[in-house]
Amino acid sequence: MKNNYPNTDPLVEEVLNNFFTEDQATEFTSKYFSETKSSDTIDKLKLQFDIDLQNGDRTRSQIDLVITFAESNLPKEKYIDLLLFLGQSTITNGEFSVALDIHEKLANSSEGTPQMKNIEANAFLRMGEVYSRQAQWELSFNYLGKADELFNEENDLKGKAECENMMGTIFGDKGELDKAAAHFEKALSVLEDDSDNALRGKMEINLGIIANIQSNYDLALSYFRRALLNFEKAGDAKRVAEVRQDMGVVYTKKKDYQIALKEFDTALMAAMEINYLQSIGIIYLSKAYVYSQLADYDFSEAFADKAMEVAYKLNDKLTIAEVYKIKGIVQRNNKNFAAAENYLFTSLRLNSEHGNKLNYAETSYELGILYNMSGDADKCNKYLSDALDYFKSINATEEIKEIEKLLKK
Repeated sequence: MKNNYPNTDPLVEEVLNNFFTEDQATEFTSKYFSETKSSDTIDKLKLQFDIDLQNGDRTRSQIDLVITFAESNLPKEKYIDLLLFLGQSTITNGEFSVALDIHEKLANSSEGTPQMKNIEANAFLRMGEVYSRQAQWELSFNYLGKADELFNEENDLKGKAECENMMGTIFGDKGELDKAAAHFEKALSVLEDDSDNALRGKMEINLGIIANIQSNYDLALSYFRRALLNFEKAGDAKRVAEVRQDMGVVYTKKKDYQIALKEFDTALMAAMEINYLQSIGIIYLSKAYVYSQLADYDFSEAFADKAMEVAYKLNDKLTIAEVYKIKGIVQRNNKNFAAAENYLFTSLRLNSEHGNKLNYAETSYELGILYNMSGDADKCNKYLSDALDYFKSINATEEIKEIEKLLKK
């Protein structure tokens, strides 16, 4: 039976229940959390905004304390298991600086110990994952390269496949779809004789994302539905949230906005269940875009602002750029052209700085529409042509049709 420990962060409480004896957990909490503290005020105006972004300092402090306590109270093997659990949990919860510290500790603890080489490799893999989520591509590739080298030495095919998948994700985020697809296909070929459906599902999600970008909607949905089946069977709320969100994006591109909103709501419920902030932020962003297309600008701005709040907490630069794009769309459609231009140029600058070719092209397209509405034909043609060049390079057929239609006017 699990015990409740007042004033402890939920993640730390889970650690106390799963890694310590009841006496050890009581000793820890009585030493550090005997005083009653008032809880932080949480904005509960909207059920969908009921996530706690204010407790980062408390979480960080308690994790630091529980790691120190574990180091002197647990055998080394159990201590390593605790670090692995905390490392993955802090990534899911968006506590990226804590996650980096934990995985660096894991890598240092494992270095030079042959039997712990796999632990070291996984630590580097997760550090690469964190840096990729913050658009720090060079650092990410550096750690993924280290992980891949160690997985090779260990002949760990799953580890190699995860590295390939992560590299593909980075190229996808940068809008370099051919390179992304090559890494995803390589990851699947590495796993050819492996029955790990969850890992295979992650790669199918990524191939579905590429199919969606290239307007192959039926193929994309086929990938997503296959992956969803496996994740629902496994009860993996994190992946269910991701797949449902991705399916919502497909329906958004098909302009089936009500179906898209239903998918986003299902995704949000799954993500909030485990406080998966990365996914929550992207779902808010996706809903903001849909509401901008439905001309419900109050809802669009509300979801955009909440997405920005989450993105700043996670230091998610690509989402921040996307929020500025949506704010630009809202202002443009409200005929506030100067404000729209400023938002869209901010999005364009951030996407340029972080090498995201796809989002850069999408923002250029929105700028082209802005200048079309404001009557500046030269600028309209410039930005639409810039977008068209990129969309042609990735064979995004729907975007190509839309832009060519506008350029003919």
